[in-house]
Amino acid sequence: MLRPRKIAEGRTLLPLLVAVLSLAAISIAQDETVSATSPGGTWPTASQGTSQLTGPEPAPSFWTNRGRFTFGMQVGYSVEDAIPRNISHINLLIFQPAIGFIAWDSPRSRLPLSRFEVVQEGILGNAVHPGGRITGTTLLFRLDGKPHRRVVPFFDFGAGALNTTLDNHVPELSGHTQFMPQGGPGIQYFFNPQRAFVIQYRYMHMSNAGLQAPNHGFNANMITLGFRWLRRPRPRKLSH
Repeated sequence: MLRPRKIAEGRTLLPLLVAVLSLAAISIAQDETVSATSPGGTWPTASQGTSQLTGPEPAPSFWTNRGRFTFGMQVGYSVEDAIPRNISHINLLIFQPAIGFIAWDSPRSRLPLSRFEVVQEGILGNAVHPGGRITGTTLLFRLDGKPHRRVVPFFDFGAGALNTTLDNHVPELSGHTQFMPQGGPGIQYFFNPQRAFVIQYRYMHMSNAGLQAPNHGFNANMITLGFRWLRRPRPRKLSH
């Protein structure tokens, strides 16, 4: 049975997700209106000149010609913080492979957001201190901001389930089944079209959601470094 705190977390995430999807629908409608007013329903390329361009400037090259799926991998290191109390000084080293689906993509949107993505992320790790393995998966929602030259900010939030032996070493956890809500901002640097280095900060919580007592749980700060690439679709042939 879910505790009131877990129910409250769910009620907080649901309105946010609904708001994001609503904004996406509005922006898609805006893009369709702009496309309808441009010649042929498409944006001219650099070789066609800018005389036909009636809307915003074209997006940078690293935002164009991409598919619906993204892939990535990153390494994260987390340190237990003092909220509510730092008893065991837990340090985690985690490897996170990921696959994402771009549900909404609108780099020319007037909104501060330009993309909404659903990401499935693996969790493979070990407690450097005091010991114990971690395996599991996380479902994340990713919001990409507007690109600034080759830099694209983003924000992730979501939760995951995992199996761990960390509970054998620390009093903060009870049972091998734990849950890990998390979220935080990051930056993507596109060194090449559809290829980016990524650095991110996440704040995360780990506990068993009341499945087993006691259920103190702990919070941690995590920094991740990784690499992300977007699947490039086949280029469409230009009609003459």
